[in-house]
Amino acid sequence: MVEGEEPEKEEREESEEEETEGIETEETEETTEETEEVSEAGGAEEGAEEGGVGGVVETEEYYRIMFPKGKEFRYVFTALANLLQESNLVIDSEGIKMKSIDPSKVSLVILNIPGSGLEEYTVTKELKVGISFDLIKKILKRVKAREKVELGVDTAKNRFFITIYTKKGREGGFYRRFGLPIINIAEEEVPEPKLEYPVRIRMDMDIFVDVLSAASEFSDSVRFIAKEDSLSIVAEGEGGKAIETTYSSSDEVFYEYSVQGSHDSTYSVELLLDFIKPMKQIGETVTIEFDNNKPLKLTIDFAIGSIQFYLAPRVA
Repeated sequence: MVEGEEPEKEEREESEEEETEGIETEETEETTEETEEVSEAGGAEEGAEEGGVGGVVETEEYYRIMFPKGKEFRYVFTALANLLQESNLVIDSEGIKMKSIDPSKVSLVILNIPGSGLEEYTVTKELKVGISFDLIKKILKRVKAREKVELGVDTAKNRFFITIYTKKGREGGFYRRFGLPIINIAEEEVPEPKLEYPVRIRMDMDIFVDVLSAASEFSDSVRFIAKEDSLSIVAEGEGGKAIETTYSSSDEVFYEYSVQGSHDSTYSVELLLDFIKPMKQIGETVTIEFDNNKPLKLTIDFAIGSIQFYLAPRVA
């Protein structure tokens, strides 16, 4: 993706009109005339706190994390929200981590964002932040690609904040801040799968998404067939409907192609697209690993971190 381009979506304009029910929100412009105008118009919803940076009274237990570009925050959390209802973010001195199974227990997602890749990171101890993705979804569509996003965690008040700034950050004056409760989530401890795969293919993200999208028009499942000299992605529907896309191992769509033997497995195309479509906006390639009737593993690296997605096979 060209750096200067913004992956704008049609829903953004519509989303500005969406309700953010259940979310405390505040908006301000740090100039005298505009601040008075917002104040008179009730720019902050009833119950919003005043004072401090951005109108929030910060305690000594307040921690800041600044994402340099809004697009990474938006699309990573959109992919998570498509799969999960709620989850714990584990935030410590090293970075942001998440490891969660979806409600149907057929997929696992593992997120890792090192603190070193973020613009500001003041976390010095381990924090566990339980979040509801139903609430997060209402905020994500308001984040534009070049804006900056700050995640603030106030452990003393058991709340976290998402603040959207212009690309100038705090110096730009304008911000929109959303306050949400930290919820208690009793998640089972999920060990990271320790699987060795005979198939490892890194390919162009746009091509991969296009192939899956085409497959979804024919069936709700997609079959991956990897041989040492080719990769086929097949979807077969009712009434003899079918689509097959095959690439030779030397095709330019591949950045890496390593296959030992022949391997065949089938997965839900809907869940694949729920995860991969948002990640297409910030990832240029996807690494595909699988084996006969074993979970599919997708790995996507983006500017500030990486995400892994495991999906259980459909066994006839």
